[in-house]
Amino acid sequence: MKVWITRTQPGAGRTAARLQSVGLIPLIDPVLEVRPLDASADTSGFDGLVFTSPNAVAGFARIGSERSLPALAVGEATAEALSDAGFSDIHTAGGDIGALAALLATRPERRLLHLAPARPVADLAAVMAPAGIEVVVRPIYETVPILPTVARAATDLAAVLVHSARAAGVLAEQAGNRLPHLHVLALSQACADPFDGVPVKSLAVAPFPDDASLVRLARDTLPKAP
Repeated sequence: MKVWITRTQPGAGRTAARLQSVGLIPLIDPVLEVRPLDASADTSGFDGLVFTSPNAVAGFARIGSERSLPALAVGEATAEALSDAGFSDIHTAGGDIGALAALLATRPERRLLHLAPARPVADLAAVMAPAGIEVVVRPIYETVPILPTVARAATDLAAVLVHSARAAGVLAEQAGNRLPHLHVLALSQACADPFDGVPVKSLAVAPFPDDASLVRLARDTLPKAP
């Protein structure tokens, strides 16, 4: 069965490899494009760096050389990107903002720099302020919608994987005519919420907010799909 991957590279390639390993056919056709913003790479005065996506890691690696500060990652994919970028002091949360906030609350760092998208999922500074942790948010990239022409024209798709709430919103708008025929498999509840009221063949959320869990959900769902 063919599965549409809506995330950007390089993550899309890793998802494709996982799908192939469980006998599914990947189709990579992102609904978002990552564009860098003009941002400072200055990290002076901060105790640690916070990253909430591999795109943020790539954006910072492009402009900054700092690798010695503790790096706090939202989940495994971001931690993997940090390791690939040369960071060694990496601490990984459970895959969503709530888990990240819980991790930050246990850490000794009191002043953190969040290398963020232009439209972050949550206001991490406000979330952490009651714990006495200062988070400075610095946008370093933005994601803009693009038209997924290949997937929209494909006639043999069985499912679509959704890795972000932003992508979910774009998908619901741009591919609404395809969704009644597709099983929508979401990384988290936040990724599923934009499909509320949208006709889909089925909607399921991965048990854990990581790519491996989402692929296992596809493996377990699609062979049983009517």
